[in-house]
Amino acid sequence: MKPLRALIFSVSIGAGHDSVAKALAERLLLDSPDSEVNIIDTFQYINGALHKVVMGSYMETLKFTPKVWGYLYEQAQEGEMLVDLGQLLSKLLSPRLEQLLNDYKPDVILTTHAFPTGMIAVLKQRGQLNVPLVAAVTDYHVHSFWVHPEVDRFYLPAKDLSYSCKKFNINPAKILGTGIPIRSQFAKAQDKQEARKALNIEEKTTLLVMGGGWGLGRIELITKELLKHEEFQVLVVAGTNKELKNSLLSIQNERLKVFGFVENMVQVMSASDLIISKPGGVTIAEILAVGKPLVIYSSLPGQEDRNTEYLLNRGAAIRVQKIEMLIPEILSFWHSPLRRKIKEEISRELGKPNSSKMIWEDIRNLITEQVDEVVRV
Repeated sequence: MKPLRALIFSVSIGAGHDSVAKALAERLLLDSPDSEVNIIDTFQYINGALHKVVMGSYMETLKFTPKVWGYLYEQAQEGEMLVDLGQLLSKLLSPRLEQLLNDYKPDVILTTHAFPTGMIAVLKQRGQLNVPLVAAVTDYHVHSFWVHPEVDRFYLPAKDLSYSCKKFNINPAKILGTGIPIRSQFAKAQDKQEARKALNIEEKTTLLVMGGGWGLGRIELITKELLKHEEFQVLVVAGTNKELKNSLLSIQNERLKVFGFVENMVQVMSASDLIISKPGGVTIAEILAVGKPLVIYSSLPGQEDRNTEYLLNRGAAIRVQKIEMLIPEILSFWHSPLRRKIKEEISRELGKPNSSKMIWEDIRNLITEQVDEVVRV
């Protein structure tokens, strides 16, 4: 397979965007080891101080005033923006970005966040970029921030999301429902019993509690509630949240197993019967890939609310909003074989474990098409 040179622009706001970038890079190098790929952390590339300010502001907003984030998200969706940061910063950074492109000479540029998508689109609009620009949308909702005429391909989490793109007048040929790019480990299903044996856990009803890469949400409270029921064995992924991990480790219960940041996530998910999690885009894509039922215990206003709406409308998840209803809802679901079977089948149907591979196959076709077009001209 012909080697490619790829630039991937991500943003370290939430773990999902970086995870998608790494999944795409991993897949390219697996299929084409001689290829070169460089992941650019956009805000860090612009300015280290700006990166800290943006990250700090984002985290503070999510922790203390999530409704403010939700309001801003919805207003931006309707086109109410005080300033287009992509346009502004693209102008300020144009010489630096142009130098990067000239030095690296990529065959394709990929983006995993709406902000760099807009920034690179401006360069293409000015004729400073003549290679394909493609965007991997990372939530089950297409926000207007992603949409720019200069983008050659939009890779959506699901084909049926293309309907919502009609209002943006996107050429349908530019839209593919490939799924959200996830790590190659999810391309091969793991046997539940083998996964449990590898993790050294018992053969009993197993619930997995997650809160994304940062371990956000009421994870400790939920864990304690679940452990009150003798029927359940509980796995918890704390992510990079060391304080949460240490607090969970202090709980003395043989039915509890705590993980920090997990590399073998497909194994942990495969060992589970049911997953309780925040509805982040990448988390959803991974859960669907392994065909597990999902219980949503909380969602952030904005993109996670939209993700929740998508899953509930398709019958792929259960939502529990009050902690006192968590056990009753889980027991009701677990003791209904028909409901479990339906949810598992829907998850498998929606799951796209080979999303990254599909994207690179399309990118190669896109590059060939554009080269042929240049030759014809």
